[in-house]
Amino acid sequence: MIGLILAGGFAKRLGPIGQQLPKPLLMVEGDRAINHLLRKLESAGVKTVYITVNKKFAPFFKDYKNLIVEPSTKEEEKLGAVSAIANAIKNAGIDDDLFVLCADNYFSSDFEEFVQNFSGEPMVGLYYAGATPDLKPEEMATVRFKGCDSYPPPTKTFYLEDFKEKVKPPLSNYVGTGVYILPRRVLPVLIDFCEGRKRDAPGYFIQHLMERGEKIKAYVFSGEWYDISHKTYWDAFRTGKLVRGDEVCVQASRNVGALTVYITILKPRKSVDLPPNSVHLILEGAGEIRTEEKHRTARSRDVILTGPSGGILQNKSDLELVFLSIETKSGEPNAVS
Repeated sequence: MIGLILAGGFAKRLGPIGQQLPKPLLMVEGDRAINHLLRKLESAGVKTVYITVNKKFAPFFKDYKNLIVEPSTKEEEKLGAVSAIANAIKNAGIDDDLFVLCADNYFSSDFEEFVQNFSGEPMVGLYYAGATPDLKPEEMATVRFKGCDSYPPPTKTFYLEDFKEKVKPPLSNYVGTGVYILPRRVLPVLIDFCEGRKRDAPGYFIQHLMERGEKIKAYVFSGEWYDISHKTYWDAFRTGKLVRGDEVCVQASRNVGALTVYITILKPRKSVDLPPNSVHLILEGAGEIRTEEKHRTARSRDVILTGPSGGILQNKSDLELVFLSIETKSGEPNAVS
């Protein structure tokens, strides 16, 4: 089985941050989003994994193996998810069962059981959205199967009766997670499906397979699952403005009442000055804070309070460090420099 991570999007939902950085490389739960997926694929026995990226963000992925670079440099040019799969199949000469997943997913659970339940039919990963108020099934792919009106389902794997992308009302509260296993024999069908046109959400290809009479198997993931752009500290700056974007850090701001809140992504091995009498919250990663009084480690969920002399925050790791800063309208500068 071959793996394929779809990382060719332009992160429009991330606002100014998405203009500067590809979403799969954002930090979440202690690591870059794509690194979580690569580890889970490897532990599930998927040893060869291709990553398809757009031309604009390709340089950010230079340390990753098996890149397939799509020609698009802006949103209007992107291939669409299914067409990106077809492009990868042709470019890499893939002729094997294909584990496809979208790079903006975070799963707390592993993929071993999902792979073990693959039995030769096209397979989709589902999640129960009924207990998560911020998930809107009508904006996602939803399914119908025997027992879909209850949770947990009668079994963890089953065959689908129907699968639809973005319909109102939704077919159920079980939604697609952007995870699929496509058996080798349907790859030519996918190529034909994309011939001469751009095809986007993978769910439309699943619908196409069902219309052709294919049996579609499903598996319900447990634990936590979400699109990383829904993480509150990324979502909060969707309507913010870019303050800084250079080789040291990316920073965006947003006004909230009498406050201006900043989010800063400090790049590996870089450092920034923290202003005097300022407040900062580490969200992801770890570094070292240096002030006149002392040096100490700063980890995720730590609060940094600087004194009259300010301080220096240094990222000593090979991953990004993400933190929040607050500025009052009294003019006290709490942004970094």
